[in-house]
Amino acid sequence: MGQVASARINLLSWLALFRLGATARGVLPFLLGGVIAWSQGVPIDGAVLLLSSLAVLFIMLMTFLLNEYYDYLTDIANQDYHRFSGGSRVLPLGLIPRRHVVIAAWIFLAAALGIGLALHFYYRTGLLTIPLGAIAIYIGYFYTAGPFKWSYHGLGEITIAFSCGWLATITGYYLQAGRIDAVATLASLPGAFSVFLVILINEIPDITSDRLSGKNNLAVRLGREKAGVLYAVLLVVCTVNIVVNVFFGVPVVSAYLSIILLPLVIWNILTISRKGLDDLHVQRSLSLRTLVFDHLITIIYAVSFIVAGLNAVGLDINHLIMLAVAFIAVFLLEVVGIAFSKAVMTE
Repeated sequence: MGQVASARINLLSWLALFRLGATARGVLPFLLGGVIAWSQGVPIDGAVLLLSSLAVLFIMLMTFLLNEYYDYLTDIANQDYHRFSGGSRVLPLGLIPRRHVVIAAWIFLAAALGIGLALHFYYRTGLLTIPLGAIAIYIGYFYTAGPFKWSYHGLGEITIAFSCGWLATITGYYLQAGRIDAVATLASLPGAFSVFLVILINEIPDITSDRLSGKNNLAVRLGREKAGVLYAVLLVVCTVNIVVNVFFGVPVVSAYLSIILLPLVIWNILTISRKGLDDLHVQRSLSLRTLVFDHLITIIYAVSFIVAGLNAVGLDINHLIMLAVAFIAVFLLEVVGIAFSKAVMTE
């Protein structure tokens, strides 16, 4: 009985360590790139979509595992975390040996490299396939690993915004269309802003432990008050950016759909101005609403390009269904990830 319980805890610990909810954030904008390509009449290659989505997932898993490994001492010192900050807490609780985490990270890295080579040489997805993948791996690997340690030198937020914004969307588009697209680039910008906001607001509870550990991220450098001001400004900029994009070829319906973001924008700004960012409950609520805001942007653009595609002639609906299934699978992955994280903390 004890062995069964131990195996259960070990399995739950690994699944919590994978942080599947956060991992999915890299896959969603990647799938958006595929939707944009479909809306322009590009036939979607199902095998390429599946394999490349797995590669993105593996790169994200590698990134989070290395993040857990190199942030170990910081996470031990952190006593002010909430559900969206401070890592998975698996390593500080001693549920999995640290060296196993590094081994797993390298396995996922090798798997992503293998898929990248298959996409380039077998599926012939284009000359930029390997460079785009290499950039993603480079950013993810050195997010917390030396010698660059982006997150320790105030560059973590920018690298995540770039990789989970432009890079993910353009790569998803390129692997299907074989080219870079200006409209896809514009559509990636609000997502880049929103994921920047997710990272920034999640850093707030960790300021004290991060500062003691020498992790000089943006929240540490600015402090709570100035970080709150920057958050509010970028929240507005992000929303306005959606509207501005329609003047440069992005589907107009996205501007109308962005209205659903306004309650969150107003709510979050009023929360910061009235309550500040000192209370852990306030921080957690803001993190949750920022995550919803981020996801809604991806949904807004996915719906907008689908509507644009449905108005075109001769597009394959079966390819759209394939993309829709991929989106649903990623969202379900998030739900499962949250459930596993709660389960391991409970046990």
